[in-house]
Amino acid sequence: MRRTLHGRRLCLLPLDDHTVMDFKAAVELQVAMLRAGQVLEALDMFFADYGVMYTNGAVFGEGLDACRDKQIPFVASAQNVKGEITDLFIDAESEFCAFRNSTSYDDKSGSHHRIEGLHVQMWANGKIATEWFYSGEPMRGMISRGLLKDPAHILELV
Repeated sequence: MRRTLHGRRLCLLPLDDHTVMDFKAAVELQVAMLRAGQVLEALDMFFADYGVMYTNGAVFGEGLDACRDKQIPFVASAQNVKGEITDLFIDAESEFCAFRNSTSYDDKSGSHHRIEGLHVQMWANGKIATEWFYSGEPMRGMISRGLLKDPAHILELV
């Protein structure tokens, strides 16, 4: 659903039958949830039932249930989660966002880990329709090709 306010286009997203949130606010809420370590809650709230996740170009999961099932082992083993999301880019017009994830956590044995990744998301109708996650060399390649400097050209990079 699209609306204008003072000549500016807004993208309003239906969250449920009674609540509407603009795209920027939805992305910012998702990021706040990730920073708080609420990975599954953010997934449930914002990932489309039909959505597809990619990791370094390969399909990670198709559909909310499959993607959630693959996240559960990580979430179940993570303790002391410190979500660090930076370099957030939001394009409300095209319902696209990108951000860097440097979240750290401890596993059940007490070993410390850090996620270093880049998330690129295309949204439709208030949900993430496609998410590309890059880590390691593929992430460094995306960054060196300018993703963080000019994220609007993402489709040329993925």
